[in-house]
Amino acid sequence: MVAANKILSSKEVLIETFEIAEINFLQSFKGIKSEIVTQQFHDDVNHIAWIIGHCISHMDLYLSVFSKERKLTDKQRKYHAYGVSKDEIEQFPFSFNDLIDIYLSISEEFFGKLKILTDEDFHRIKIPDNNENLKHMMQRITLHFMGHTGQIVLLRRIFDDPFWSFVGGVSKNNRDKLRKDWIEWWEENKEAYN
Repeated sequence: MVAANKILSSKEVLIETFEIAEINFLQSFKGIKSEIVTQQFHDDVNHIAWIIGHCISHMDLYLSVFSKERKLTDKQRKYHAYGVSKDEIEQFPFSFNDLIDIYLSISEEFFGKLKILTDEDFHRIKIPDNNENLKHMMQRITLHFMGHTGQIVLLRRIFDDPFWSFVGGVSKNNRDKLRKDWIEWWEENKEAYN
């Protein structure tokens, strides 16, 4: 167990902060009713499945910095791209179940890659087609996930009011427990989202 007063390296802070964002992202749709995953609140508001897929598409891109390959298809990436026309996302043409399973494999591989890097790597590694280093990318993706998590929570409160707030997982023990519970929920319920 890590001592409470241990000073974390910048690498540890970046990874831990994104782990907190990610567990809140996952928690935001735990227990969601399958019928509201693609329910439109308003013509100008993306549905929850699109928001989730959009975050997954970004993680897929960031993993590709290391793996040099993408796990999502071109069609999936285009559908979840920033700025895509609302006319193009009216119908959700993918399996939500498959999308989440792809995300879980992306997440596991992404965090695995991050943990073997050094502090210096976070400053040294440059993101292709971008002027960022890995440190800045991590800060951006963390903020991006939390912003979209807030959108999902708001839509959930409008549609099914699950009475959950997105402030969990600050401690590692709590994150680990939340993730274990989330994975168990997903494995027991994912067939409902086909």
